[in-house]
Amino acid sequence: MKSQIQALKIISVAGAFLVGFWIPLRLIGYVLNPQLEVLFDLLVSVVAGINVYLYFQKPGVNFRELASWKSLGLVCDLICLLPLSLVAFVFFDTTVSALLIFNLLAARHVRHVKGILDNFGHLQPITYRLVPIFVMMPLLLHLIACAWISLGSGTAGPDRDQIYEYVKAIYWSFTTLTTVGYGDISAKTIPQMLFTCLVQVTGVGVFGFILSNVASLLARKDAAREHHMDNLDKVENFMRSHRIPTDTRSRVRSYYHYMWQHKKGYRDHSALEDLPKKIQSELFFHINRPVLEQVPFLQGASHELVEDLMNELESHVCVPGEKIFKVGDHGDAMYFIYKGGIEILSEQGDSLAQLTEGSFFGEMALLFDGKRNATAKATQFCDLYVLKKASFDHVCNKYPEFLEHVHNVVQTRAS
Repeated sequence: MKSQIQALKIISVAGAFLVGFWIPLRLIGYVLNPQLEVLFDLLVSVVAGINVYLYFQKPGVNFRELASWKSLGLVCDLICLLPLSLVAFVFFDTTVSALLIFNLLAARHVRHVKGILDNFGHLQPITYRLVPIFVMMPLLLHLIACAWISLGSGTAGPDRDQIYEYVKAIYWSFTTLTTVGYGDISAKTIPQMLFTCLVQVTGVGVFGFILSNVASLLARKDAAREHHMDNLDKVENFMRSHRIPTDTRSRVRSYYHYMWQHKKGYRDHSALEDLPKKIQSELFFHINRPVLEQVPFLQGASHELVEDLMNELESHVCVPGEKIFKVGDHGDAMYFIYKGGIEILSEQGDSLAQLTEGSFFGEMALLFDGKRNATAKATQFCDLYVLKKASFDHVCNKYPEFLEHVHNVVQTRAS
């Protein structure tokens, strides 16, 4: 039922768009083929009937509401049900033809395009802003052009070039609505002058709205960079006011440059906190799977267990020369290298290993309470994921059969 309502709404908006184009042309004397006239009249009635049906499908509609001003939209749609253009076609009466203006009431449903877009969750945010503009702006230009022609801007007589007249009116509408006004087409009569003033005032609001949306879209497109630059400016001002040494300031700038190059200014997954846990797990699984798949004791683990572990990972960025832990420190976490490099040093300071992207270290701390027997130092900027022992124990308590497997693998690795 929901999909049927959605389909009817799409038909309603599409029909309203066509009605908004056809009725004004018919009112200014652009007569189509008689068969098409009847077809469009039928279209108006169908659109109006759909809108009446959709009105009664809204929750909370009752007879009290039908007796209030809220039912004005229903009255408009009931008027559009009348076959006014068919009557005009049969009687060839210009007076009856003028009644077609009431059918324009059906065109107001074009605005519901925003409601239709809300039902498509896979659309990008920029689409929600641009599609309504691209739908309503041509219709507005068309209505203004037809009104300009009806005020006598076109050529009279049966030999007039209707296509050239219409394109010329569109050109005038666009230049006037944007308040450019080249002056090659100007108002000659009082009604034209008054109408021009109205269009210019409308143009100030319409194009102000469009320009503000375009500016907002451009700002949103590069919002991460703007956020990063703002933070960098604040830090620069802080260091300048406190007369921080040049080498330290250079290291701070290098850190921010690294954060922008590799994380686009975001230090953690805080942007995902509003998402449900299930979706967060899927995202973390996609991001961290290449790293976690290399951990021996996680090989053969269930997808659910790996997802639970990923939810417990914490992001940490190390600067060159930073010691993640030292010999003698209490071990309470293991580390996964997402980007960068780590050097493992002995108690005497000798290099034992050079670890790069995809490696892990400190895993003994997850199973054995004790002190570190080596030192881990970052050789460059390094992105790490940290798995705390408390978090690991919490997950393993949910999967007791996996804990025995982990003990066996780690003891083998230790030997």
